[in-house]
Amino acid sequence: MTNKIPPQQADAISRISGLVLVNAMIFQEILAYHDDRVDSLEKTLDEPNPLGSFSAHWRFILEDINYYPIFYLARDIIINLTADADIIAALKNLAGTAQRIVSMRAALRHDLMGRVYHRLLADKKYLATYYTKIPPANLLLKLALDYDNFPVAWQDLGQISQLRIVDLACGTGTLLMAAADAIADNYLRASAGHGLVPDLDGLQKRLVEEIIHGYDVLPSAIHLTASTLALRAPQIPFEKMNLFSLPMGGPAIRLGSIDFLDGKRVAVHRDLIGADVEARQMGGKGAKRVSTNLPDLDLCVMNPPFTRSVGGNLLFGSLPEADRKKAQEKLKKVVRRRELQANITAGLGSVFVAIADRYIKPGGRIALVLPKAVISGVAWEPTREILRTKYQIEYLVASHDPRQWNFSESTDLSEVLLVARKEDPRRPSPPRSTVALNLWRNPATNFDALTVCQTLRTHTAPNIPTGQGALEVFVGHEKFGEAISYPWEDLKAWGSWIMPCAFAQSELLRVAYDLLRGQLYLPGYGQVGEIALCPLHTFATLGPDRRDIHDGFTVGSQFTPYPAFWGHESKDVFSIAQPPNAYLSPLPEAKPGRNLRLAQELWPSAGNILMAERMWLKTQRLVALRVSERVLSNMWWPVSLRGQFAHQSFEKALALWLNSTFGLILLLANRQETRGAWVDFKKPVLSEAPVIDLRTLSPDAMETLAATYDAVCDQGLRPFSEMDADPVRERIDTAIGQALGLPDIAVLRRLLAREPVVCLRRL
Repeated sequence: MTNKIPPQQADAISRISGLVLVNAMIFQEILAYHDDRVDSLEKTLDEPNPLGSFSAHWRFILEDINYYPIFYLARDIIINLTADADIIAALKNLAGTAQRIVSMRAALRHDLMGRVYHRLLADKKYLATYYTKIPPANLLLKLALDYDNFPVAWQDLGQISQLRIVDLACGTGTLLMAAADAIADNYLRASAGHGLVPDLDGLQKRLVEEIIHGYDVLPSAIHLTASTLALRAPQIPFEKMNLFSLPMGGPAIRLGSIDFLDGKRVAVHRDLIGADVEARQMGGKGAKRVSTNLPDLDLCVMNPPFTRSVGGNLLFGSLPEADRKKAQEKLKKVVRRRELQANITAGLGSVFVAIADRYIKPGGRIALVLPKAVISGVAWEPTREILRTKYQIEYLVASHDPRQWNFSESTDLSEVLLVARKEDPRRPSPPRSTVALNLWRNPATNFDALTVCQTLRTHTAPNIPTGQGALEVFVGHEKFGEAISYPWEDLKAWGSWIMPCAFAQSELLRVAYDLLRGQLYLPGYGQVGEIALCPLHTFATLGPDRRDIHDGFTVGSQFTPYPAFWGHESKDVFSIAQPPNAYLSPLPEAKPGRNLRLAQELWPSAGNILMAERMWLKTQRLVALRVSERVLSNMWWPVSLRGQFAHQSFEKALALWLNSTFGLILLLANRQETRGAWVDFKKPVLSEAPVIDLRTLSPDAMETLAATYDAVCDQGLRPFSEMDADPVRERIDTAIGQALGLPDIAVLRRLLAREPVVCLRRL
């Protein structure tokens, strides 16, 4: 009995198949310009049976010319089509599209088919296949393959051919294409500088056959990677391409590139009915059934899958549910057995980085497109530890463009570009600085990206502890961002690396940097005062998270002994002082699939102070509340003060500080950014977050803060985006300034209110 394909899957197969056919037609038309043996599309379409003509001609190309990666899959589709009128009409329509695309040859140099593919791929949600946009890819690879800092004599094809550049999740090859372009640019520049005639055909052959290696679990994506690389010089025949379609799932529970955890070689297996479940190498003469051998890497470049293992656990989501669970269990076992520095909770991206690290040579580099959570998320700490102990981060690039927080297609998640150089433990390099580029405009074209890169490579970004201002990055007359550098030794010492990318405005970054060191920096005045800070856990304890609350209680409006504060609607929560707005009832038994949490385990962690667990910065107004009774919450972290600080006066002082401009700057400098203004704050991070040291406040200071709290606690604050015109926030800042002997900080309110992540407007 034949299993019927679900409509959504059938639709996806049809769309991707159509794209593969168009791609092969494009390549045929281009080959016809260079090889008299290849017919034009017009000639093929003139035959009485176009379906048979394409099949026969593509077979001729496969057997007598090669280009197997492009034509094998396309011909396989053709020979399975029926020659009815609708199919023939559709085929002619596809051929017409291919002819129009070829007439715009410039588009083909920029992975046009890959762009189309990304929009057609129906299951990208489950594979987390958010492919890199072309301009960010070029920016990333130009920085990673820097002409002056990458240890290669760029005029020497022999040296260049020794490079090994790998993408373990290559998709349609955008990053590999950008790497090839960066190498070609370096080669041309070096050849001109040494008075040599460049051999571009020789370079292309080495790139395709020796230098570039790519792996992916989608054969259709590998097909497009092969054609994209070949289109750089379609007149050059090649014997092999180091592009591999790796198996995923099957009886052996294969995991794609993750199988490299067990060694450089991925072994061949067969399933129970004899079909091959193995890596397939896309070469010049055919798709060889081989065991892949991952080389030692000079550069690993990736935009790895980053589906997380929480919220329904879609790791390996393209597999059937039963196979998915087996793959997830195998992944856990492999990570434990290999003692991998990766947290599956962060998603497969963390695992891919740890795999790459095992194969990168000392002195080699890793260039990544990752969720912005990599620099601040608790689950990403193992990844940061790899980079902290084995690498020096050379570049961090973040977008503060509210129209585009990301560098990948089909997602609005905040992302970063990261370039790091692996240290040689035998010859450690001297400490360097990390350049943080905070983009005000996300490059939309290659010209934008190359101009931004050229500015970074030809100018020095000022050092934040000792320098002044920032390196302003312009494209024409439009400012695209600012760059500033941080001592790598400083970053290594920090648990979170959000600081260099916390704000778009470098003066605000300098304010945050000095605040963490207990100094108040004001633009135009320098360091104008000191503020004693300490970690929140010094005198306070944070309560349970929302999952624990839901495992122990149900929520309602009827009175119980367990008051709660539920929700964080900005239209309802606009003043610091709040009463409870809900009540909790202990669960008599565990919810399905969960463990029961006892009320006596949870309730002692209730608190009068609440700190936001997550916020939408554009509309929300408050970092913290003070509730008239001890409460638990689903959207706020309960905070209870301990010992001598368990007193109303200290609660008022802390609540006032947290809602001040100082408190907000420091909190945002410790945020986990998910999607621009949508941010959250994890318990371990908040526990370590710097707050005013209540131990250092004088009686007069305490009196000032308590009196101000009493005066403003019931008054409504404006949203953060309007804080520069908020009289309540101004009064809070003034009171803290009086208590600590600090000058007016109105300029900081203006800076913070215009931050894109706060107001969702471009600078």
